Amino acid sequence: MTDNHNEELKDKVEGTALVAGGTIAGVSVSAIVGGMGLVGGFGGVAIGMAPVTAAGAVIGTAAYGAKKAIEEGDATAIGAVAGGAAVGVGVSAVVGGMGLAVGGTAVAIGAAPVVAAGAVVGLAAYGLKKLFDKS
Repeated sequence: MTDNHNEELKDKVEGTALVAGGTIAGVSVSAIVGGMGLVGGFGGVAIGMAPVTAAGAVIGTAAYGAKKAIEEGDATAIGAVAGGAAVGVGVSAVVGGMGLAVGGTAVAIGAAPVVAAGAVVGLAAYGLKKLFDKS
């Protein structure tokens, strides 16, 4: 095997490990915290293990994207982050005031966390592109 092939394989293993680690972290958070819900003008929605696990996978993928962007000095990652943040602004504007209910208490969720979540999703999309990139 060539050195380039070894480097590609190392990158794929690294990316897979970060995604798996994020997924495991999501499962752990869901198991430890337990019943959560999202409340707002739309009513209330229970947040079970699946969405928290998916959020962990997204964060792991975003971590891989950030790592690759820093290693390669790739400025297109900033575009992915900005695009995700713009979507977050749109979601926050449409959905409006929300709150996260956990263990009998609720915490307000304003625009900033929704915009930040959008930016993380954008970076995760960049990470997925890099993970499946053939070059």
